[in-house]
Amino acid sequence: MKKKILYTLALAIFVLGAINYRWVVYVAHLTKHQAKVIFFKESISNLLKKENLTLNERTALTNTLKLRAAIEKLYGIKNSKSYTSYYNLGREALGYNITIAPALSLTPESFHFWPIGSFSYLGFFDKKYAEAWAKKYRDEGYDVHLSEIGGYSTLGWFEDPLYSSQLKWGDINLAHLLAHEIAHERLYFKNNTELSEMLASFIEQKAAPDAMKLTQLWREEDKKNAIFKARRKRLMQKLLSLREELQQLYTSSLDDTQKLNKKKKLIDTVEKEIEQKRDYYSVKGRIEINNASLAQLKRYTPHSPVFEEIFSACLKKDKAHVYPCWFSEVEKL
Repeated sequence: MKKKILYTLALAIFVLGAINYRWVVYVAHLTKHQAKVIFFKESISNLLKKENLTLNERTALTNTLKLRAAIEKLYGIKNSKSYTSYYNLGREALGYNITIAPALSLTPESFHFWPIGSFSYLGFFDKKYAEAWAKKYRDEGYDVHLSEIGGYSTLGWFEDPLYSSQLKWGDINLAHLLAHEIAHERLYFKNNTELSEMLASFIEQKAAPDAMKLTQLWREEDKKNAIFKARRKRLMQKLLSLREELQQLYTSSLDDTQKLNKKKKLIDTVEKEIEQKRDYYSVKGRIEINNASLAQLKRYTPHSPVFEEIFSACLKKDKAHVYPCWFSEVEKL
């Protein structure tokens, strides 16, 4: 099986090589990471037999198995390929995503990978390499957003492990991770990253608390965390409002120069407002608002009332199988 996988990856690199050397280097760096994961990941069950684990590590690994089993049950999935193994990255960050968009459009550019499909972002496992690609696209005039990723799914092509960078997240965040990524196994729209990410982001909000309750890991949200979430929601609403203003601007009758000037004023105003309330919104690091970052915000912010309407209908129809019902109905979209 492992040889078959490597042959497939080698063939993909060869085909890309005939087309564009730059993409060969890119795919080769992805292949290098994935090959290490395939050959050096460890079974969580075997890992738990070792005596050199800390209490926190043992707890996180044990609860990961409990949570993935609960999410399998909720989603109506049997034998999911994900999160039964563990991989030590040997670094802090798992990886990075690059999203790019034209200067006067909120629609991100797509990247095509035969035979897997098209994606509205590029993933990287080396920060300097990601920064080099980001610079190239900025030099070409694109709005670019480079962000650290917490997790990713190979969509069932490989067995996705729990990564060392996720080990200290805590139960509720692990539940959200598993609910989101396993949702991609259950349903993923080929060549439509935006819709696929939105549906996974929506359903994780429902499934994560339910999985926590099923595994008896649920704890009532403390007041401090509730305040944090409320403030972050206000920040998201502010950014989504800006996105709507920019969308109206880009479709207006103004010429490109006028649009670019107005765009800068709108973004500068919001950036200053956020900077003044940095502590209130719990913002860390540099504030970067552009078309690409707003495209990513939309991608991971569930805002479609259709998803909620379908979930409510399924809840009334069959409470015991609400998640399989929801996936089936969404698939019809």
